[in-house]
Amino acid sequence: MIKTNAGWEPTDADWAILIARHPAQHFYAVITTGVVCRHGCPAHTPLRKNVQVFGNLDAAVAAGFRVCKRCQPMVASRENSQSA
Repeated sequence: MIKTNAGWEPTDADWAILIARHPAQHFYAVITTGVVCRHGCPAHTPLRKNVQVFGNLDAAVAAGFRVCKRCQPMVASRENSQSA
């Protein structure tokens, strides 16, 4: 079951980053598909009303979202934590 209150609604800045497909520290989840993606994912852009933003991948997965097979946020998350 997906907890829709675990993340936050995208701000105008979050949305601009998502639309432009720029890399960002946050992850976004699509409520209607149950998928969490990293910013820059080549998948179809979802409707803004269906998006939740998360500060980290673990929070999105804990909220019940599954990782995207296209952008593989698990790999991106691991690479970011190793370089820090």
